[in-house]
Amino acid sequence: MRRCAIRSIFWSLSSAYGPPQLAIKILPRVIPNPNPSSETAVKAAAKDASKEIRTLREAALSMLLHHPYICGMREMIVHQHHYYMVFEYVNGGQMLDYIISHGRLRERVARKFARQIGSALEYCHKNNVVHRDLKIENILISQTGNIKIIDFGLSNLYDPSSHLGTFCGSLYFAAPELLNAKVYTGPEVDVWSFGVVLYVLVCGKVPFDDQSMPALHAKIKRGLVEYPVWLSAGTFCALKATPGTDLICGRM
Repeated sequence: MRRCAIRSIFWSLSSAYGPPQLAIKILPRVIPNPNPSSETAVKAAAKDASKEIRTLREAALSMLLHHPYICGMREMIVHQHHYYMVFEYVNGGQMLDYIISHGRLRERVARKFARQIGSALEYCHKNNVVHRDLKIENILISQTGNIKIIDFGLSNLYDPSSHLGTFCGSLYFAAPELLNAKVYTGPEVDVWSFGVVLYVLVCGKVPFDDQSMPALHAKIKRGLVEYPVWLSAGTFCALKATPGTDLICGRM
């Protein structure tokens, strides 16, 4: 799981009497300075307050979401110096590790995972929640062979009649409108990331890559994707139908 700048730590706990197992995410509490005395201190206080809001929003949304393919949060414990978020324990590891070990998935297996991811996203969007950081690292696999989406640290509520303006997420999975600093409704950035995840599942690599950061940005903004010739017609059509930009399609 992600180790971020605020030092997220995951522990696995099991009862002395056996299952159920729990995973605990520990986040340091940030106590903003109530009386900043300089411009630098004011900016630092605003940044600290933003971190607190993001952490509390993650906890609130995670507690509200109940879906078989979303890692469920059980409890939020507030300590003087830390927040303890108690989640269900997913015992199969990261999807990323699975792909690194096994390579690209067979399309039948990828189809199953894609349906589960799509089901979870549809549930979130129907409840006006946008994830905003869907990527292969944020998908776990249980030992029963089902996926669990994790890490709602960048998630937010959205209103279909208005727009969000926070540009966040992971570059390789980010939608073009985020890189172009355009406002967005919400679900469309998750759907774009979903398309990138699906590509990784069936191809074993990201669709947009380049050693040059400007060139990588340009590829994502243009939607320039090369598709392996061995993809089935159905998978090819599903991938190139990803919304967000007019894809320039090429078969390798």
